[in-house]
Amino acid sequence: MATRLLAAPPASPSEPDPLDGGPFGTDTEEIVAGWAKRLPYSDVRQLAHAVDTGRAITVEYVATSGNRTLRTLSRLDLDPPYLEAWCHLREAERVFALSRIHSVVPGQESHR
Repeated sequence: MATRLLAAPPASPSEPDPLDGGPFGTDTEEIVAGWAKRLPYSDVRQLAHAVDTGRAITVEYVATSGNRTLRTLSRLDLDPPYLEAWCHLREAERVFALSRIHSVVPGQESHR
């Protein structure tokens, strides 16, 4: 029984390694995964989808000071290793280091 369990495929696919040409749905996913190493694959997909479709997202962002904030972002422009976006909290264009984004959830619709 233990041998069969060890040989069985995982219940969900393992997270792809951005450096080994893993199973990414889009080039944007691969780019985001390569720079946002703290994000689980589901969040990588959310962020990449938002970049590709112009949808807003909400991210947990950790500043260099260590302060955590929730930011709703729209008008996303991927410029690795950064994400340029309109920050609804600050009501201004801001630049976010992809490596400092710790989680992603869908935000409100963007009027891009």
